[in-house]
Order: sequence, then C-alpha cells, then structure tokens
Amino acid sequence: MKLPLLFSFLFLSILLSAQTRYDVSSGAEFNTAQEQASAGDTIVWESGTYSNTSMSIDKDGLIVTAEPYGTVLFNEVSRVVINADDITFAGFQYVGGFVGTLDVIKVYGSDVLITHVNIQNYTSYKYLRVYEESRRTTISYCNFENRLNLDDQNILSILVDNEPGYHKIQHCSFKNFDGTGNDMGIEPIRIGVSSQGNLDSRTLVEYCYFTNCNGDGEIISHKSRQNVYRYNTFENNPVAELVLRHGDEGIVYGNFFLNNMGGIRVREGSSHFIYNNYFEGLNSRTIYLQNDPSDPLSDIHIYHNTIIDSDRVRLGSNGSNPPTNVTIANNIFTNSTGSIFSEDTENETWIGNLYFGTLGINSPSTGLSNTNPELSENAEGFFQPASNSPVIGAASGGYPVVPLYPGMDYDNEIGLDLMKESRPVSITDRAIGASEFSSTIDVQPHATEMNTGPSYLFDNLVDYVTANVAQLYIGEDGENRSIMVSSNIDWTVTSSTNWISTNLSSGSGDSQLNITIDLNQETVNRSGTVTITGGTQSVTIDVFQDAGGPVAVIENFESEVLLFPNPTDGRIRLSNLPSGNYSSLVELVDLNGRSLSSKEYQISDKELVIGLDELVPGTYLLNLKFRNESGTFNTVLTRKFVRN
Repeated sequence: MKLPLLFSFLFLSILLSAQTRYDVSSGAEFNTAQEQASAGDTIVWESGTYSNTSMSIDKDGLIVTAEPYGTVLFNEVSRVVINADDITFAGFQYVGGFVGTLDVIKVYGSDVLITHVNIQNYTSYKYLRVYEESRRTTISYCNFENRLNLDDQNILSILVDNEPGYHKIQHCSFKNFDGTGNDMGIEPIRIGVSSQGNLDSRTLVEYCYFTNCNGDGEIISHKSRQNVYRYNTFENNPVAELVLRHGDEGIVYGNFFLNNMGGIRVREGSSHFIYNNYFEGLNSRTIYLQNDPSDPLSDIHIYHNTIIDSDRVRLGSNGSNPPTNVTIANNIFTNSTGSIFSEDTENETWIGNLYFGTLGINSPSTGLSNTNPELSENAEGFFQPASNSPVIGAASGGYPVVPLYPGMDYDNEIGLDLMKESRPVSITDRAIGASEFSSTIDVQPHATEMNTGPSYLFDNLVDYVTANVAQLYIGEDGENRSIMVSSNIDWTVTSSTNWISTNLSSGSGDSQLNITIDLNQETVNRSGTVTITGGTQSVTIDVFQDAGGPVAVIENFESEVLLFPNPTDGRIRLSNLPSGNYSSLVELVDLNGRSLSSKEYQISDKELVIGLDELVPGTYLLNLKFRNESGTFNTVLTRKFVRN
C-alpha cells in the first residue's frame, strides 16, 4: 500500500525548509528564478506539460520541485543537468521524450537528492548518470521504465573516481526494459565501468524492485568495489540476473529472487559475500560462479541463503579457471524436480548446509546433509521454518567473517535474518537458511511494485499524450514507419492528408502506431501531419516527403539559408542565418525521427560550423532552434543532408 500522507508530509517539509519560493512555468522563468535565488530557496514548477525544456541547475543549495508531485510532465527534447551541490530535484515526470545521445538527467554535483521522479518511454543515451566528481547522491522513490531505443547504453549509471562516492539508490522501481538478454548494455543499474573495477564506489542499492528487465543479461552490473545490494526484489526477469563483474568485494544480502531467471551470477573478482537471500521459482542457474579467464574467482562466500524449487547452483568447474576458496555455509537447498548443484570443483568448503532433493554432485564428506528442512508456506505464499524444523538452532561456525567497509553501515555480522529479525548472538544458536523461526513475522519481499517508485504513478494526476518522434522525413517512395505513443488516457489519430494513413484510428495507453506514406508521384516536395489527441492533450508529428535529392524541408526566411557542403565528409557550414539571434540549439535527427544529439552553438557573423565526425554515413535532418533576446527557443529551420 502506498503512503500518500508520508509523501505529502515530505513535500511540505521541503517547501517549509525553503527561504524564498519562486513559481515558474517556462524555461525562461526558471532561468530568471535561478539567477535571483539563494541557497535554501525553492523553485516550484506549476502543474502542466512542458515540451523541449532543458534545465541547467548551477546554483548550490536550491530545491527544484513540482507542485504537487507528478503534475509536471516534460516531453520531447527535455532534460536536466545538475552541476551544483546540495540540490533537491523532486516530483517531475519525463515521459515519451527523445534526446538522442544525451542523458535525461546528468549529475555532476555532490549531496544531490533526486526523489519521486518518473522517467518512462524515452529515447536517450542514459536515463540518469552520476558522474565521477559527484559524492553522496541519493536517488529515491524514482521509476525507470521502458527506454524505447535498444542501444548499447545502461539506464542508471554511477561512475567512480579515486575516492568513494557513497551514493544511494533506494525504493526505486525498474520495469519493462525490452531486449533479448544478450550483452546489449541495457542494464537497469551499472556501478562503474570495466576500467573502474579497481576503485571503491561504496554505493548502496536497497529496497528497489526489478521486473521484466530483459534489455541485457545483467540487471545490476557491479563494476567497482565495495558496493552493497540489500533488501531488493528481482521478480519475473526472464533473461537477466544480478551480476558481480570487475569489482571485488560485493555484498549481496536480504534480497528476494523470484520466478524465471533473475538469480546471482559471479563473473569476475574476489571476496564477494552472498548471504540471507531468498530464491524461489528460478528456471536458470540460481547462483552461478562463472569460469572466466579474464579475472578468475577467488574467496567467494555463500552463507545463510534459502533456495527453493529453483535451477542449479553452478559452481564453476567447467573450464580451466575454476573458482578457488569458495565457502558455502548454513544454506538450505531444496528442489523437487532437477539437480541442486552442478560443476563443483570438489575443493569447496562446506559448513552446516542442508539439502533436500537430487544433489547432482558427489556428496562432500562433511558440511552438506540430506535433510528435509520442514519449511511451511505462510499466508503470503513464501516459505519459512516450521516450529519443528531441523534448521532451528542448527547453524555452524568456522567461516570467514563479512568485512565492514569504511563509511558504510550494513549487517556484516549477520546479526539479523532475512526479515531483519534479530538472530541469536551465538552462531551455533542461529537457524540454517535465511530466516529464523517466527510465529509472528511472515517472510515476504521488502520491496514490491506498490511501495517503490513515485506514489503518484498509481493516482494518474496528469493526463498525457506524447510520441517518440516530432517529425518524419520520407523519401519519394512510399514507406511504413512505426512510432511509440505514450499515454495514460484514450486517444484518437487523424492525418491532415489522404497520402498519410495509420493502422489505428484510436487507442488507449501506450501503443505502437504504424504510419504508411503513399508513393509521391508529384514533382514537388509535400508535407502533412499526424495528430494524436486525448482529452485536452495532443501531439503533432510533421511528415515531410520529397521527390529525391538533398533539399530544404522547411523554409521560413525571406533570405536563403545555405548549408554546404552537402553531401559532407564531416563538417557543414550554415550561412546567411537570420539576424537578431545570438545562439542556436542544433539537433541532429535520423530519418526515423529519432533525435541523435542536441547542442547549443553561438552564432558568429550569421554563420555556424558544425562537426559531424561521430555520425555514421547516411542521410539526416538538422533542426535549428534559435534563441532570441528574451531567452526562448523558436523552431525555425530544418535541413536534410548526407554524411559520406
């Protein structure tokens, strides 16, 4: 159950703590408010839908928020960059936009709080990126969902410097990322990159919910050292799992891994600790110690886990680099169908474990007993020790202790069980498995879809209709194009001309819309629109079609704006630009209408020179939005060009 009163109190507390309040309803008003504000002041966006709105938060100590939470929605080319320290950024939605190779949110500052933010159905590079120079960024009660492009970039990225970042990701939801589960790079969370695997991040990921995360084989990619993952729920992830990668010393405890795949894979590194976790219904490698020559595993510790009716625990002997110094202590393994283990090295250290089912390996001489653990199903549908269970008070000691990394606070003594109930002080008085016996506490996930992410997502506080493209360029031949409509209401579709047709005349919620363009038999370029309308909300997609060759698509000036050379080998010059503008926002768009990049340039002597070295050969559109003296951008020009 959501706690709206708690969130309302949080919002009220934020406002009351501010010294001066500035109400804004445009990017220009936001910039003016920021110039006038001082540390401790709040800038409140009025309820509404805002397109093509970018914020750069550059002044320390500001609170930038929506009133109420969830009623301010940004779309199209909208994003935010947080350069300052001590910033609170709260209550916004980013839905159905497209920023190409840019991030939706970038954080460079320290002591930043990002809370109750929803990013959904966006085309972007990353949804949220915390850069190396940031320290102590907290991301809480946010929802990250369904990035539309399947490019090789993860969703939430934490980068690592020579000093620990001490970041926190709490009570967030990660949902519905499409893909095959191959190495596509669409991890919901990545902490560090491969080159940062030797650096200490000390990031905490807790009470988060992950479901249908299939964009990559890794739900969380641990690529730095000394991170802690606790009390999260991984549910119904058919092709992905939590993966400990290049960084050593990962701590994984108190999590629920439920249904489909979604277990733990230890691919590289040493000194990882996996304890107090609950696994049930996994159909692929519940725990997998990988045999990888790039960084062979050593000192892997698996303590006090409960594994029920799930696929094998693979111990990594299949290859020339088997794990070494693996300690498996006080776990419960049950499986009513297949084998419990495979690929053992026969050099594991087994201490105080129980199994019930088909073992699948040669039984070690000590430390692994074939005993029914007598687990009972509770009212929530999860299993825990019955009053007569042989696991009660049956744990064994003698295994390496869990370290406590500097500046962090977690249960390294395993003094609590899965449900955070106290365990006996003496190890030998503790229960085997993740849970102590309790007649009052039901085992169940700490994180669910209903208690993670922004509370307003279930309240539909603002109606929206948006699409992931703003325009389509079509060659002279007829073509079919697909776009994504993002909406939380019913909508209808109309086209302005009979040479543009759609497969849907109406729809509800999110849906794919197919647009068909007839062959252009005319001798001149033509244009039309597709409009999607729901209630008071609407979005219009401009459709351009010509008879072939690089031509101007829109002309809005009496004087001719020139683009040359075209085709180009890597640089273009725009000349004869209109006067009265001192800067422009240049957006590069592919022929499917996807924004690839967006950058502001200064105009000098009515000319712009734009580098295109990063573009692969092909045909593109160049959109220019000129900023006038009032500070607002106006879309005035589109050009088509060819990159050789």
